[in-house]
Formats: sequence, C-alpha cells, structure tokens
Amino acid sequence: MSLGDFSLEVLIVILAGFVIGFIPAFAIIGFYFGRRLEKEKKALRLSFERQLNALRDTLQRMMDKIDELTGERSRLQRSNKALREAIRDQNEITDSTSLELEDAQQNLVRLEGRVGELEAEKQRYEGRLEQAAIQQEQAAEQYKQVIDRVAQTERLQKNLVFAAAQLREAKLANAAFEAQLAQTLMPLTSEETADQDQLDVSVIQGIEPVYVERLHESGIHTIGDLAKQTPARVAHFAGLADWDDSAAWIAEAKLRLAGANPRA
Repeated sequence: MSLGDFSLEVLIVILAGFVIGFIPAFAIIGFYFGRRLEKEKKALRLSFERQLNALRDTLQRMMDKIDELTGERSRLQRSNKALREAIRDQNEITDSTSLELEDAQQNLVRLEGRVGELEAEKQRYEGRLEQAAIQQEQAAEQYKQVIDRVAQTERLQKNLVFAAAQLREAKLANAAFEAQLAQTLMPLTSEETADQDQLDVSVIQGIEPVYVERLHESGIHTIGDLAKQTPARVAHFAGLADWDDSAAWIAEAKLRLAGANPRA
C-alpha cells in the first residue's frame, strides 16, 4: 500500500465521518481494509507457493545434476582404474615383448646357421630332382608304350567281337542251309511258301508287341522281311542289348520260309 493511497483513504474516512458518522465510517473502512488485506495475503501466499515450487524444481534439478555428476565421477573412476590396469598390462606386455625380442634375436642367429645347412641340403635335393626328372621321362615313355599296348588290345577285342558276330552269322547261314536241305526232303508248294513269306513278324517266338511295333516302324513287317536282315540291324531297330535274340528271330524266320516247323 503506497503513501498516496493511505492519504486518500484517510481523506475518505474524514469525509465519511462528517456524512454518516465516524463509527460507521471506521467500520466500513475496517471491513474494506480487511478484505483488501485478505486478498493481499492470498496473493502473497500464492506468490510464495510459486516461488517455493520454483525453488523445489531448482533443487530437484540440482539434485539430479548432483546424481549425474556422481555417476560421471563413478564412471571416471572406473575408467581411471581401467586405464591404470591397461597401463599395467601394457607394461607387462612390453616387458614380455622385450624378452621375446631377445629370444627372437637368438633364434635369428640359430636360423642363419640353419639357412646355411638348408642351402647345402637344397643342392643335394636339386641333384636328386634331376635324377627324378630323368626317371620320370623314362616312366612316361614306358607309360606311352603301355597305352599303345592297351590300344592294340582294344583293337584285338573289337576284332574278336566282329569275329564272334561273323561266327554267329555263319551259324545262322548253316541253319538256313539245313532248312533248305529239309525243304529238299519235304518241299512245299509255291503258294504255301508265299503264305509263309507274308506272315507278320509277330508269329515269331520271343518278339513282344513293343518289338513288333519298332520293327514295323523300321520297315520290317513280315518274316520275309525279317529273314533278309542281319542280327545287328534287327537288334538296332528293336532296341535290343545284344544280338542273341535277333539272331534267333532271323533263324526262325528262315526256317519257316524253308518249310520247317520250329514250334514242333
């Protein structure tokens, strides 16, 4: 409350005293000032509470900062301890490295002596390598000779296989000759021979339907067509693994054309 406000209020009290009396005027003024003081007390209390809350917040921030600084101090202490331990370990490593360096120098001296020995041993091995190279050339020549012999053996085997095939064909030719001989002893009429020649290859024993179909696709339809083929061609057309079955088929076809009865 300022001095000017107080003077104005005193003047108001004096005027009110002349108008309504001093006692009622003082009562009204007292009630007014009481209300005013209550408002000021309330304003001061709110201001004090705000300042107190601000001080509490500041104190809390200071406590948090102190905790943070304490943690940082602890981390720095741990880091300092770790650094001291690392320095101690590094000193130990340095000492160990110095010892290892001394050992390495001694080993280097020994290795230099060993190098001279290895040089002499290298010269001995070079002489042995020259001898091994000569022996390798001789072995390569022998290997080449063996390969030539193997090739000759393979050619002989192929010739033997061809000779075996020729032998089978000769046997078949012999069977055909015997069939012709049987025809001479028991001849057929030309119509019966023609009928036998036009029979389908399916009448031959051992020719399954799948082989019949393959032979038909290759142009071999009748036993007359079959009798004109070689075992190798028939085996190729029918997809057989060997010539034995195809040779038997051709032999039966030739016997049928000659008039014999292979099923009897």
